[in-house]
Amino acid sequence: MNLKVKNKTIVISGGASGIGLAAVKKFINEGFNVCVLDHNQDALNKLDKELTEYKNQLLSKVCDITQSDKVSLAMDECMARFGSINAVLPAAGIVKDGYFIKVDRDTKKVKSHMTESQFKEVIDVNLTGTFNTIQQAAIRMIDNQCKGVLYLVSSINQAGQLGQLNYATTKHALAMWPKLLVGEFHKQNIDFIRVVSIAPGYVETPILKNIKPEIKQKIIDNIALGRLVQVEEIISTLWHIWENKAINATNIEISGGHIQVGICK
Repeated sequence: MNLKVKNKTIVISGGASGIGLAAVKKFINEGFNVCVLDHNQDALNKLDKELTEYKNQLLSKVCDITQSDKVSLAMDECMARFGSINAVLPAAGIVKDGYFIKVDRDTKKVKSHMTESQFKEVIDVNLTGTFNTIQQAAIRMIDNQCKGVLYLVSSINQAGQLGQLNYATTKHALAMWPKLLVGEFHKQNIDFIRVVSIAPGYVETPILKNIKPEIKQKIIDNIALGRLVQVEEIISTLWHIWENKAINATNIEISGGHIQVGICK
């Protein structure tokens, strides 16, 4: 345990799986109290069981992050339990890919399109959910003078990815938010909250591990590093941001040097 961070607290949404789960384990091992927000009760139960030795440092809550009032209640419970919020990582996110308009190759007529629900659901979780999570945390950080970091999770696909108009829209916005938010904080003499976004590339998660080898290889062929990014490399960057107080108001890409293809420049 890192004694320097004893009594510090991080809130992680989407913390019962993927990058969020890896962040939970890293920060709790370093001595943080961790409040985990997730929509999946079964996954939270599994997490509680796995981290039973850290039960005094862990608070897990089922929470719909698209609802500001529910996020607010979760943040209040976090403050009541641990007494502070010093970092927040909104790792919850979804994809619902589809072409804006898909034309049949033979008839040249429209055969399908991205539905309104496909677009709105991604916006609701990735953008509105992130807004609610960092705003409700920041309110309590400011009111209680809690120094810390608001993390944001963008993506290399902020630059665009065919079939991801909805997803890329959310990630482009999140890459921009640190400069806007830090600017607002600075204007109001709030100098104790930093805002930093990370933009992961293709990370070796279970989803990518289970895809067809030829598809996986095509992805790797467009990565200068010659392999997928490892989850540990994302987590080490998050920790480096926490430790390096000079990192602020920026977006950090962790892609291994991804070559973007298929997008008009």
